[in-house]
Order: sequence, then C-alpha cells, then structure tokens
Amino acid sequence: MNVNKFDLICDTIDNGVVLIDSDLKVYFWNSWLESRTKITSSDIMGKNLDSFFPELNEKKLKRKINTSLKLNSPTFYNTKIDKFLINIELGKVTDKVFENMQQAVTITPYNKDENLAILYIYDNTMLRETNHKLEYANEELELLLNATMESIILFHDDKFINCNELALELFNYKSIKNLIGKDIYYFINKTYNLKSISNHKKPVEILITPHNANSFPALIKIKDTTINDKNFKILTVIDISELKAKDKLISEQSKMAAMGEMIGNIAHQWRQPLSTISTAASGIKFQKELNILTDNMFSEAIDGIVRNAKHLSQTIEDFKEFIKGDKKKVLFNVKTNINKNLSILEGMIKNESIKVVVNIPEYIEIMSYPNELTQAFLNIINNAKDALVQNKHKDDLRLIIIDVKSENKSVTIKVTDNAGGIQKKIIHNIFEPYFTTKHKNQGTGLGLYMTHQLVNKNMHGKISAKNTNFTYDNTNYYGASFKITLPI
Repeated sequence: MNVNKFDLICDTIDNGVVLIDSDLKVYFWNSWLESRTKITSSDIMGKNLDSFFPELNEKKLKRKINTSLKLNSPTFYNTKIDKFLINIELGKVTDKVFENMQQAVTITPYNKDENLAILYIYDNTMLRETNHKLEYANEELELLLNATMESIILFHDDKFINCNELALELFNYKSIKNLIGKDIYYFINKTYNLKSISNHKKPVEILITPHNANSFPALIKIKDTTINDKNFKILTVIDISELKAKDKLISEQSKMAAMGEMIGNIAHQWRQPLSTISTAASGIKFQKELNILTDNMFSEAIDGIVRNAKHLSQTIEDFKEFIKGDKKKVLFNVKTNINKNLSILEGMIKNESIKVVVNIPEYIEIMSYPNELTQAFLNIINNAKDALVQNKHKDDLRLIIIDVKSENKSVTIKVTDNAGGIQKKIIHNIFEPYFTTKHKNQGTGLGLYMTHQLVNKNMHGKISAKNTNFTYDNTNYYGASFKITLPI
C-alpha cells in the first residue's frame, strides 16, 4: 500500500495518528507518536499494536474498529480517568496529577474493503488535570463549608444557589433543591436593611424565622462579592439561642449570688439599728418601772427608734430596687448612685474594718441603667473586700479608694484596693464565667463575669483590671484597680 502522501499529511498533525486494521496490525505510525512513545515507525509497522502495548484492551479496540467500519462512521474509544489506549508516560513533571498521558481517541473508517481504520489519539491530559483539580477543589470547598460552625448560604443576584448542610438543618429543609431560586428575604425579614448589615464589619444580631419553625436569635454577616461580573452574596448565620439561654442562666445565678451578698449586707446594716431600737425600748420600759421616765427622755428615745426604723426601711427600699432591676435607661447622678450602694454595704465595711475613701464630683450625670451600675459596683466592692480580708490583718489598714472623673464625653469609675494585687498568671482570666480563686463554698466565679457583661454589653462601656502602685496618706501601697468607663 502506498502511504507516502498519507505519511506527509499525518506527520504535520499535532496528534497521534495510527493506520490500523481490524486485527490491530499497524500500517502507519506518525512522528508525533514516535517522539512520545520512543517507538519508531519502522519498528512497529507490520506488527500488532498489542505486542508493543500488552495492557491494551484488545477486545474493546477490535470491537470499536469493526463497528466504525460496519457503520462507515467515526466512533469514539472512551477511556476512563487515569486510563488510556496506549501507555505514554508523562515523564518527570513535579506537579503532575497523572503518571500517563490522558487520551481521547476517535476511530474513523479508512478502507472498508481492506478493513483499515485511522486512530486519532488526542492528548487531553491538561483538560483532565484541570477537571480533576476543579473536582478536588469543589470537594475540598464542600468539606470546609460543612466543617464550619456557621450556616453558609450563597446567593446570585439575591437568589439562593447553594448552602452547606448546617444551613439546611438550621432553616428546616432536607434538600437544596427546595431552596433554589428563593429570594434572600426568604431567609431574612424584610424589615432588616441588607446594605446596612453588609457595611457592618462585625456580625449583626437579628431574629430569624425559619421554615415551619419557631424564631430564634442569630448573628449574621453578609459579604458582597463580584466574580466574572456576576454579583454574589455570602450569608453566614450562627444560631445563638443556646448562648442566650446560657447568658440568662448565668445572669440569674449571678443575681442570686448578689442577692445572697446583699442579704448578708442587710444583716450587717440592721444589727446596729436593731440593737439601738432594742436598747431604747428596754430603757424606756426600765425607766417607767422605776418611775424616772421624763417627757424629754421619752421623746429622745422615741425619736431614736423612729430614726433607726426609717434607716431599716430605707435599706429594704434599696434592696427592693435592686431586686426589681428596671431595664429603663434614665438620667441619674453617679455620686448619688454610689453613695446609695455604699450605704447598703455600710455594715459589712464597718464589720471588716475597711476604710473607704470616696472622690466623686457632685455634678456628674449619665444616661444609663442605675441598677446595672449598682450590681457591677457591688460585685467589685465585694471582690475587693474578700481580697482585703484574705490578705490584710484586721489591725492593718484595709483600704478601698473610689475615684470618679468625667472626661471626653465619658465617665470613669476607678475602684482601687491595697490587698496586694491579682496574680499575673490569672489577671487575664478574671472576667471569664465560673473562674474563681476562692474555695468552692465561697465563690461561684460569676461576679466579675457578670460585671463585665453588665458594663460592656448592657451599658455599652468598658471594664478593665490591673495591678497598681499608689500613695495614700504619705504611704505607698500595692493592689488591684478596676476601671469602668461609661458613655455620658
């Protein structure tokens, strides 16, 4: 057979070309195959292809060639991923995905009478590598999406296109198909401004109502992005129902602990007035029995009883205000608030021989929550009291200094003691829930945590703690200093 013209044409093609019969005998082998297989045309022509490539699927190739010749039409020899018609190694490529050339093969009838067909072998390694990498990247992305703690939802032009498994569970759906094409406002109430949420650097807390389920509080964040001139939104959602419930529980536990402290303080407060009332009443009775009670003595004793009864009544009123815990923001005087708090603690302070120095201007007022400040202040003072009792002998000076200043549209309240300070290794943990250095029967570890929550979250202020050296009455001291900063 004369193949000179055929040879000339096929050697200019950038693909493999094999002229072969139905018994797999080779009649032409172009230069593209010579360079890649290191098998010369003279070596392989007139011989069977499978003798050079024993791993060749002989039955499949023969069947495909016969089908092409019978139908007088091209057909395809499909190879699976990481498979090939003939084994052509790719050589030493460091980032290669496959060891062998990935091939697409077309079989075209050439001469039906002589049972000849042409195999066109195309190198589609790069295409398969790209597809393989894309599939791997998609699997990796899906794995990452489903490994997060957030529900992640993807929108194109504000229409749903995809989400992770957690989002399906959160919004009470079993399949992504049921969500395809739904508007973003299906997931977020229309009362919320999407643009405003997108502009927030930090997550925004909203209320979400999922499909056929109860509403729940959530933190959400929306990221706008453009890919290939297409607009996408990525919505991340975290259900904070459990966190809210936990915070409420901790708040209640803290309030109960604070109430326990308060009742103890009331006991200290009441001890002296009750003793005074009892003494006055006994004195009147004794003087009456001895017939020596004068009108002046009677009036003086009654006035003392009334005065001390009013003090007891005011203590109860202060306690009732604390228990009631109004959540209304009001304008109040800081000095009045702190003095009222100190009056509640007066009995405890005297009983533990603690000297309290107060430096508060008269005029400072803030728009905030007085009961929240009361609870935060009482927690800090009680903490200082415990440190002083633990670290200072009763005969030593036990000192608490309260400084209040107004500056830069904010008020700072500093409470400093001389109890020796907080250990460096734990000072960064003191605002964590259930963290305490006291014996389990003495502390819950909630006081300073709730103080931090009250100041930072409820009152939108800041609280910090540090150890400091200071001078009082020409003597140097060292202790802890808590600083509360509140907006005016």
